[in-house]
Amino acid sequence: MRATLIVYLLMVSCACVKLPSNFQKCYRNQPDLNECLLKATQNGISQLTRAYDEVNIPNLHPLEVSEVSIGAGTGPVAVAQEFKDCKLDGFHKMKLDNVEFYFKGKSLTVAGTFPEITIECQYELDGKVLLLPIKGTGPSTLVLKNLKVAGVFDYEEKMRKGKTHINVVSSNLTMDPELVSYNFENLFNGDKQLGDNINRVLNDNWKEVFDDVKADYIKVVDRIIVQLFNNFFSKVSQEEAFD
Repeated sequence: MRATLIVYLLMVSCACVKLPSNFQKCYRNQPDLNECLLKATQNGISQLTRAYDEVNIPNLHPLEVSEVSIGAGTGPVAVAQEFKDCKLDGFHKMKLDNVEFYFKGKSLTVAGTFPEITIECQYELDGKVLLLPIKGTGPSTLVLKNLKVAGVFDYEEKMRKGKTHINVVSSNLTMDPELVSYNFENLFNGDKQLGDNINRVLNDNWKEVFDDVKADYIKVVDRIIVQLFNNFFSKVSQEEAFD
């Protein structure tokens, strides 16, 4: 199983900048730090409906991803899924339950729910799902409802021009959707009856289908979160963010 994500988030410049004035600041020594972080992060995420180039953060409404590859599973999904020209929407609507920074342990924990993540791409499929052949190219839509995520992100600190910058070096993310829906257009060269039947089978058996390749979808979401985090802290020093 493999997962590939190509998304142009990282910029070359690493000049330090100030925290944007519309982003709430928390101080590492304040007694209610984690409460402040929860509110500040929630507020910041909701504002990511436009790009913040000064801190390397792209527009998340939608997030444009050039290419996503989901490998074949070991169970019912015997087909590699190739997606291009993707638009991922719904990240800016995340509802956070918990955000905690452990400065001494150099780790961050995050937990919350995305009410709905929509992934629209151009797809290419040729294989089998639930022992049924599936083949086609064209537009596709994947919708994940009430997607619960929880992650632990370990980071290292790097000094640059007298300032401390944070960079995630390892992560452990889990995610579980309440419901997943699929729609692949133009299956079997546009044979509507066959295409409708396959889409119906996928949606009737969504959990079995999704769980077989869930690990690859986790890798995709994990890489997006890590890249966003690292992009931000490549620009904003730890001192600027928390002192």
